Amino acid sequence: MTTHECFTITRQLAARPATVFRAWADPVLKRRWFVDSDGPQWHERRYALDFRVGGQESGSFELTEGPGKGLHENVTHYLGITPDTRILYAYTMAMNGRIHSASLATVDMAAEGSGTRLTYTEQGTFLEGSDGTDMRRGGWEHRLNALETVLWKESA
Repeated sequence: MTTHECFTITRQLAARPATVFRAWADPVLKRRWFVDSDGPQWHERRYALDFRVGGQESGSFELTEGPGKGLHENVTHYLGITPDTRILYAYTMAMNGRIHSASLATVDMAAEGSGTRLTYTEQGTFLEGSDGTDMRRGGWEHRLNALETVLWKESA
């Protein structure tokens, strides 16, 4: 069974677009909110970020307990980058070597007041065994919460 779904998450962030963009582009900052925020049940096997058009981001992580226990991998391809404004990428997610979803994602950043309005939109194809739209949206809500925390710490 294949499903196609789309969702959008909008956040008002207390940081300028250049700072928000840097949190996606800088490997050290990205790791803080994208990789290190998952909790002790996740074990990183590998993570790499080559943030440029044509570049790739990839990670391999093992979940050691609970539903979804196993090896999870993601591979991202950056398709378009407009500094401080937009990031466009496609990515796949796999569990135990089997791809279960492929998505096109857009991150739009716009100055609003003294901060940034961030809009994350994902168009996904979810295959059998996938986490589905609700879980994926929840995962991105978690990631964006972690992004806000990192931005707050960076400004303190």
